[in-house]
Amino acid sequence: MTPVFSAASAVAGSASAYYDYKTLKASEPIVVAPDLVEYNPEVQDRAAAELDRLGKPCPANVVKLDCSAVSRFVIDYGHMREQIRAAKEK
Repeated sequence: MTPVFSAASAVAGSASAYYDYKTLKASEPIVVAPDLVEYNPEVQDRAAAELDRLGKPCPANVVKLDCSAVSRFVIDYGHMREQIRAAKEK
């Protein structure tokens, strides 16, 4: 897990910094981002081929006969990975 943001680190001002730090330390959570698994190109190629065989993704909250819920989950997982990367860059 990688710490992304700590409320204590966002406190400005030197006069009350210690008090603010102690207060925030007791009450504010530290937001962390999970480490991402790195997949080698062969595994990624195989996963892409398997995903293609599943068909087009279903909408997020609707089940239809001609769509794949698993494809939807994989797309959503990809978006989550993008968000984690973006959070780690901040």
